[in-house]
Amino acid sequence: MTNTDKESLPTVDISPFLTETGSPKDRAQTVNSLHQACKDVGFFYLVGHGVSEEEMNRSLDLGKQFFHLPEEAKQVLSIGKNDHARGYQRLGENVTMYKRDWHEGLDFYKPIDDSHYLRQHQLPMRGENRWPESIPEFRPTFEAYIEKMKQVGEAVMKAMAIALGMEETFFDGLVNDSFWVARVIGYPKLVSQNGDVGVSCGEHTDYGCLTLLLQDSTMGALQVQTRDGSWINADPIPGAYVVNIGDMVDVWTNGLYTSTLHRVIHKGDNYRISIPFFFEPNFDAVIEPLDTCISQSGGKKKYESVVYGQHLLRKVANNFDVVEK
Repeated sequence: MTNTDKESLPTVDISPFLTETGSPKDRAQTVNSLHQACKDVGFFYLVGHGVSEEEMNRSLDLGKQFFHLPEEAKQVLSIGKNDHARGYQRLGENVTMYKRDWHEGLDFYKPIDDSHYLRQHQLPMRGENRWPESIPEFRPTFEAYIEKMKQVGEAVMKAMAIALGMEETFFDGLVNDSFWVARVIGYPKLVSQNGDVGVSCGEHTDYGCLTLLLQDSTMGALQVQTRDGSWINADPIPGAYVVNIGDMVDVWTNGLYTSTLHRVIHKGDNYRISIPFFFEPNFDAVIEPLDTCISQSGGKKKYESVVYGQHLLRKVANNFDVVEK
């Protein structure tokens, strides 16, 4: 059941951690707001991030341009022709919890060189990012955008470290070579089949660190499950990102900050565009519950340690149902 009332997510202003002029009072306010949002919901609106609305809208427009290309032009970038991770996925090729989702996507990952574990072992994500050559602005615009998103992710992690009672720099060595993922996702209207509307993207938690979501003006599509099991809409606010914490933060905090289920059900007539940026740990980062969080969450360690790259490989193995063409 979805709550259609205007129940809003909390808002966090990250600007005190992105400028050198943030006062101790302002930084403390950011830390407190972030701590409560992560404990209570696991989702929040992020403002003060330094990305202009013009940049946000330009990225969304380029995404729309890509999805409006002829199918054969998009298929040139198919993940089935690359490494089964980087590139384009058609409608129905994305899978959540073993069920097909009704959206198409274009995925980019942190570039790697030949010495990387993924290439040494010929594993998914080992390839090169595939860019739409027919849209010349696409690559430079998104590469600049990704750099800004990395800076925002680092700032949020600094504030989070303080919120957890650690030094501001605690996470630096674990995210300074973030194995980030950027997706551009297109959602057509869901069509009822035998009375079942289905979902655009099935309910799931994100398996990394932070997700910073840019979405167009579509209302009522992204839904977040609250602690009582009900669903609320995470509608777009101009100039703000919707941010949620992923499973690795859940592990680090021993469940103090909980990775939250969410889904997309797009019933509108428009073609919805969203651009999630996944700010992730380093590929070889060892993620384990922090002692300070164990003591704050009942004194019992709830999770075993995990190497992020191995965790990611297990997840990506079940993400797509693609036949090479």
